[in-house]
Amino acid sequence: MKRATNRNDVARLAKVAPSTVSNVLNGTKYVSDNVKERVLNAIKELQYEPSLLARSLKNGSTKQISVLVNSLENFEEIYRGMNQAAQNSEYTLSVVIANDKRADYYGECFARRSDGIINLSHFFCSDSDYLKLIDHSVAVVNVAPGKKSAEVSLNYAPAVEAFVRDLTEKKRTKLAVIADTSFAEFMPDTRMIALRYYMAQSGAPLDENRLRCFEENMAMLNVSEFGYRAMNDLMDRFPDTNAVFCVNDYIAMGVYKCLFERGKNVPRDISVCGCDNFPLGEFTYPALSTMSVNRTEFGRCCVESILSQLRGDREETDRKVLFASYIPRDSV
Repeated sequence: MKRATNRNDVARLAKVAPSTVSNVLNGTKYVSDNVKERVLNAIKELQYEPSLLARSLKNGSTKQISVLVNSLENFEEIYRGMNQAAQNSEYTLSVVIANDKRADYYGECFARRSDGIINLSHFFCSDSDYLKLIDHSVAVVNVAPGKKSAEVSLNYAPAVEAFVRDLTEKKRTKLAVIADTSFAEFMPDTRMIALRYYMAQSGAPLDENRLRCFEENMAMLNVSEFGYRAMNDLMDRFPDTNAVFCVNDYIAMGVYKCLFERGKNVPRDISVCGCDNFPLGEFTYPALSTMSVNRTEFGRCCVESILSQLRGDREETDRKVLFASYIPRDSV
């Protein structure tokens, strides 16, 4: 059986001391560019893979960041940005699908000895979990307002203001909203706050009876199917609805299907706006108006926030904010 390559093998090939190999891998001491290149070439030639767990037992770091997501839908661009930032600092990402309210996802990440946790899911970190993680030097980023952990915030106010201005110009005052989170989770969402404010400013206050949120008994539905059912319910109860805001573009696809089946024309009879600017929206008919955030930049900021905490070079109150823009197409 072939012996596994170790640090001494790398040192011999690179003609350096084993401690120099460790310094290159861990960044603990200065190593000249020439020596570093020799070590890295030897590592590549020998296909040496240092044990992250062994390194963690020595210096407390696994070089792993866990990412909690509800699903992998439309995660590719975010992951690309995360991976770029992680690789630049020799960290790896571990993605955890968080879709069961009964599960202890933070405990799972803690058991994995993750150095940091980025939470993009609906399951926000409780105060007790947060204190436990911080006590064990685990960095946390919640992409949501009002939590103690460092945040990367998405500010939709400029995009919502432009959308409401578009509605006002077209005299669309009966706005419905469809969200793929629970009512309690969506009420503090910046999109909901901005919609309330700008609709009131326009003289057509938002009727929250026209808000439809995802419920537990809908867990087996995909997002578009949920949008389809929610829109059918809204049209049954509020047939005068003349505008719909969907918190993602997949919900809007279900809304399109419902309106087509009911003989409604978009945008002549009813305006539809999505959110997140997924590629499919541009190729629907009519092309879907939406809101957009640079998702690759968003992913990069999340990882950089974790790395900043791990380096100890950011203030607790420091927050990164990305602003969304409104993309008007043909559906409003």
